[in-house]
Amino acid sequence: MSEDTSGARSLKTAAMVLRALRLLGDHPEGLSPAEIGAHLGKSSATARYMVNTLVEAGYARRDAAGRCRLTAAPPWGPWVPTTPPEGTGSVAELSPGDPAPGAVLAEAVTELYRRTRQRTYLVRRTGTVVASISDVRGHQGLARVPGLDTHIPPERAHALGLTKVLLAASPIYREAVCGEELAAFTPSTITCPIRFAHELDEVAERGWALDDGEFAPGFATVAAPVTAPSGTSTVAIGLSCSVRRLASHRDELVAAVVAVAEAARREWGAGTAGGVEEYDDGCGPSEGTAVGPPVEGTDHRPRPLHRRRRVGRTVSGPRR
Repeated sequence: MSEDTSGARSLKTAAMVLRALRLLGDHPEGLSPAEIGAHLGKSSATARYMVNTLVEAGYARRDAAGRCRLTAAPPWGPWVPTTPPEGTGSVAELSPGDPAPGAVLAEAVTELYRRTRQRTYLVRRTGTVVASISDVRGHQGLARVPGLDTHIPPERAHALGLTKVLLAASPIYREAVCGEELAAFTPSTITCPIRFAHELDEVAERGWALDDGEFAPGFATVAAPVTAPSGTSTVAIGLSCSVRRLASHRDELVAAVVAVAEAARREWGAGTAGGVEEYDDGCGPSEGTAVGPPVEGTDHRPRPLHRRRRVGRTVSGPRR
């Protein structure tokens, strides 16, 4: 499917969701999924899925009779600052009971970049079946994954490690993606529904996901979940690299992603924004790489990851 076609489909989905929200606003008494489907010209099954998505995202609620109503306030509610700190992004799918993540998630993306020197990302659901990249770190010269845009449509989610984490955490998102035909973007893309369902179960159990050239030839992504304190929503933090680097440094890259995600989860749960735990990996910054000021460490640091030297390759910086 071309990028133009996928973009048009995403816009069509967004337009339908907006119509549903407006429809609910015009009917404060609430509507059943069948009534919503009739108004929108969609099947009851499609309407039920849309209602589930709106409820999960916090835009709507079900009353005792099972009718769908708009929530009294948008899901971001009073717990998001009017002017959020620069670089913190927004996590609109959080429960009102969750503390604002502050700078924790932004600092986690920076810390993962500092540890790995790979392009790093924060990915979240945006209230529909579309996932969005809300934060990125990297430096000039790092290759970009072809076809990876700010918004990741559902028909591409099964091929990317960054979204596999979200699929494993959300039954509704998983049902939407797995309910459609799984397209092959490369020879490595998993297109068998049974095999893909098994992989998502493994992702949920082990706590991380990857794609090894499934989304774009020659590129890989590794990601781990950062679950909100309430446990009701999940964002993904991860990195992209070449498949060659994944083959030679898989254990180190996975360990770094998991450690940063776990540290971010703890910081978020504590309601602090004092920085993600870091450790000295024994390597200085790469030449020409701009790295922000160091984050204050803690007494409980993850064990350093020892990088392997490769013959004929230089190390990113002098050993300290």
